[in-house]
Amino acid sequence: MRVLHTADFHAGRTLRGYDRTPEIREALTEIAGLARSEKVDAVLVAGDLFDTVNPPADAEATIFAFFLSLRDAGIPSIVIAGNHDSASRLGGLSGLLGWVGVQVVAQPTADPRQMLRFVETKGGEKLVVGALPYLSERRLVKAADVLGADVGRWRQKYREGMNFFLRKLAEGFEPGAVNMLMLHATLDGAVASGSDRGMQFDLTNSYTVSPLQLPAAAQYAALGHVHKPQQLGASPLACYPGSIIQLDFGEGGEKKQVNLVEVEAGRPARVHAIPLVSGKELRTVRADLDTLDARLSALSGFDGLLKVVVRAPSGTALPGLKDRVLRQFPNALGVELDPVKDEATVQAGSREGLSLEQLYERFHQEKRGELSPALRGVFKESDLAVREAAGEGA
Repeated sequence: MRVLHTADFHAGRTLRGYDRTPEIREALTEIAGLARSEKVDAVLVAGDLFDTVNPPADAEATIFAFFLSLRDAGIPSIVIAGNHDSASRLGGLSGLLGWVGVQVVAQPTADPRQMLRFVETKGGEKLVVGALPYLSERRLVKAADVLGADVGRWRQKYREGMNFFLRKLAEGFEPGAVNMLMLHATLDGAVASGSDRGMQFDLTNSYTVSPLQLPAAAQYAALGHVHKPQQLGASPLACYPGSIIQLDFGEGGEKKQVNLVEVEAGRPARVHAIPLVSGKELRTVRADLDTLDARLSALSGFDGLLKVVVRAPSGTALPGLKDRVLRQFPNALGVELDPVKDEATVQAGSREGLSLEQLYERFHQEKRGELSPALRGVFKESDLAVREAAGEGA
């Protein structure tokens, strides 16, 4: 059996006012083409079809066109909601999407059996997918924190809740079938892409799942949520395919992909990364004022999107800098200043908040070495005498 695993489309994304949906449409057309050329039996989409809970019409049209293309090729798909999606919106569309071969799991249910999805291949094989959409505990933990509860217990409760669903989903696996998990979540050990849209925060919060919690009965865990392609865990094999284009400058330089999973009942899965070529390349250029023009001239053949960071002395006014950059590179989406503080300002800032004794100790270390206990005592006595004298004269 051959299954194509993808995730994190983020249709409707804009980057500093620049609409990325045309690039996402191009990437989805490429993915649908790969599904046909690789003769896959099913496509798994592990969440975040949209970038917002209320996506624009062209974003919806882009997603629906993708699924219609799969329908025309006779390829069924299974989809879960991610944290950027509106679960209720996807749930409301599930009946219509079902007519074109899309099985949607939008929200966790009290009965995990309702989150099992099945595909019968043309060759007579059966695919069972335990599909777990995004399950957020953040609001609950925040409320508990405000109320003074033991937040550590709530964080552990999240893992216990995930354990419940994962265990129940695994109970629906069938001998003689290919059994997979699909979830939109953060696994321990996941590496962020450096995204400037807050993904780093998501990876450092406490709402994570250990790869050890994934039931070994699954032959593959199709993950979504993290935009950097990576493998986590080996039993079962768990993978993030990553986002389908470089969504922001934090993802600049990353190679995007989908995962082709080859698997048969009772055997370990084999995963092949298939590179994607769609989407503009994103790049950040850092330069000083005197090297800016040369750096931009060197990018004359670059047709991607650019962010320019200019180093300049703190407090420097640079009127017309953005126009200067745009004249040379119209595709620059951002021009930022990286203020460089002079040495006196840096030293003054480093002294802020230090006591007189701490300042003296730092001065002594810089000029003469470690401050001895005897000399420290003399300084304290002198400081106290000065303070008392000042108080008497007040």
